Order: sequence, then structure tokens, then C-alpha cells
Amino acid sequence: MIPQVALNNSLAGDFMFCPKCKAEYREGYLRCTDCDIDLVHELPPEPGPSYVEYVDFIKIRTYYSRHDADLAKSLLSANSIHAVVISDDAGGIHHGLAFSRGVHLMVQEEDVEKAKEILYNSGNQN
Repeated sequence: MIPQVALNNSLAGDFMFCPKCKAEYREGYLRCTDCDIDLVHELPPEPGPSYVEYVDFIKIRTYYSRHDADLAKSLLSANSIHAVVISDDAGGIHHGLAFSRGVHLMVQEEDVEKAKEILYNSGNQN
């Protein structure tokens, strides 16, 4: 009769894993049959969630139409400035809300002065 301890130890540590597809193989296998690569005794740890950095955006202009704000945004993008257009117009369904509340052009804090200069020099002086 096989002792219970030996049985548990042999079942627990003799597995091999494919580092690519993560398939589990029993003792005696050395290569993954699907990926054709060498098996490993332990899988590397899964990478954690990537760090998300939140960035503050500053409103630099307010327009009365999304079209004008999008044109200004494309001008800034052409000059390597990341800009976003914010409007409370129910996703474009209620254009009147944008007219009464405005459409905001926003950039990252470190780009405020450069963005204002680019818009001023382009004649976009709303």
C-alpha cells in the first residue's frame, strides 16, 4: 500500500506547464504538443493591471458649435497637443444644449500656453 503522504506529494509537484498556452501536462512530457515549445515547472506570474495615470485637463476655449471645437482640436492635434472636446449636448442629440452651454476645448495643463498660442496665431480667437 502507498502511503497517503507520498501519493499527495507526487500529485502536487510533478506537473509541467506550457508558458505560451498555459496548458498543464503530467509527468513525462517535456514539450507542448500544441505550441511545440519546452514546458516549465512553474508559470510566470500574471502581470497585474497596468497603471492608469489620470491627467487633469484645463478648459482653454468655449465654442458655440461642436464643429468649431472639433476644428480647433484637429489644429492642436496637428501640432502634437492632445485635446478633448466636452459638450453637454446629450451625445449630439440636443444641439441646442451645446449652443446654450457651450462646447469646451480642453488640453493638458502643461500644454495650455502652447495651445492658446497656436489657436491665436491661426486666427481662431473665439
